[in-house]
Amino acid sequence: MRRVGSAEYSFVRTLMIINVWWIGCFAYKSPLKAARVMKELLVRHRKLLGKTKHVRAVRNQGRYYWDIFNPGWPSRSFNSFFKNQLHEVVPISGATTSLRRMLIAITKKCPLNCEHCSEGATLNNADILSYDEMKSRIQEFVDRGVGQLVYSGGEPLNRFNDLLLLLNDFRKDCDQWIYTSGYGLTLEKARQLKAAGLNGAAISLDHHDEEKHNLFRRNGKSYKWVMEAIANCKVAGILPSLNVCPTREYVNSNGLEEYMDFARTLEIPVVTILEPRSVGNYADRSVEFTLNERQKVMELNNRYNFTKSLFEYPTIVYPGGFRNQWPCGGGRSYLFLDYDGKLYPCPFCKVNVRDVSLTTVACQAS
Repeated sequence: MRRVGSAEYSFVRTLMIINVWWIGCFAYKSPLKAARVMKELLVRHRKLLGKTKHVRAVRNQGRYYWDIFNPGWPSRSFNSFFKNQLHEVVPISGATTSLRRMLIAITKKCPLNCEHCSEGATLNNADILSYDEMKSRIQEFVDRGVGQLVYSGGEPLNRFNDLLLLLNDFRKDCDQWIYTSGYGLTLEKARQLKAAGLNGAAISLDHHDEEKHNLFRRNGKSYKWVMEAIANCKVAGILPSLNVCPTREYVNSNGLEEYMDFARTLEIPVVTILEPRSVGNYADRSVEFTLNERQKVMELNNRYNFTKSLFEYPTIVYPGGFRNQWPCGGGRSYLFLDYDGKLYPCPFCKVNVRDVSLTTVACQAS
């Protein structure tokens, strides 16, 4: 794993754009139409970011990554992912979906009971879907071109053997990640996950201070698991990133700046900042960011992503910061498949999606 500097980044980004245009040439059967759609896609991307491009990317195992929400390039999963994104901009004849990503909760089992957990009411209940049932449910979306699968829970490593099987099933077609607490992610397991087809691990670290992280996660071993998981992923060749769900107090005390300093020492390439939501263990609590707090996090996002002197820091991904520029992708570009086989727009919006052909379900959590 290494950070990619300006010259290489610009060259690879140009190749990536040409790759997407080439996909469009075949999809639309017209180079000119493909160019027009590609131009619109770039306009949307620039509007979303506010600038043309980040100051860094990362190369791992022969692929280039910009964040955890886009498959690495070059790859078959990248091609599927962006064909569906082109379809979202201008429909492609014969295409059936613009879904690009699926988040899949494969188990209710978890050794933690985190302060912010959206699944607090169901933790450690019995899992219903068998491996075969889960594979069949996922397969129908992979067959339609979904390019990225993200396995969560509960803690997905609690269902380790089935996770290995699923990774191996879809390794040729999809970029595959896990959302994990780091629980049980030994070096041996990391190597097995990599061999099965895992590309990256988004590891949850919710405070730079060990005691405060463990308090938030309600487990005295959680911080240790995170540190071990990061180290083991690096050795195994799995791209590690960090997920943080900061409290309002953490944001207002400028704790995220200290968090970024710490992430830099860990040589983490991407930090994803997830907003707390009033669901699950946080139901009926005043935890969601105010406009001022959202602006503070967005300023942080822009500073670290577009300042060349901060090249050695991680890229920040802050999905909640783009609500004004872009509607939520839940139900349109991604779906959440829960441990009981039910489809929702996202983990926070429990509006059941009964017709899988729908790709414009309004996400209530947006």
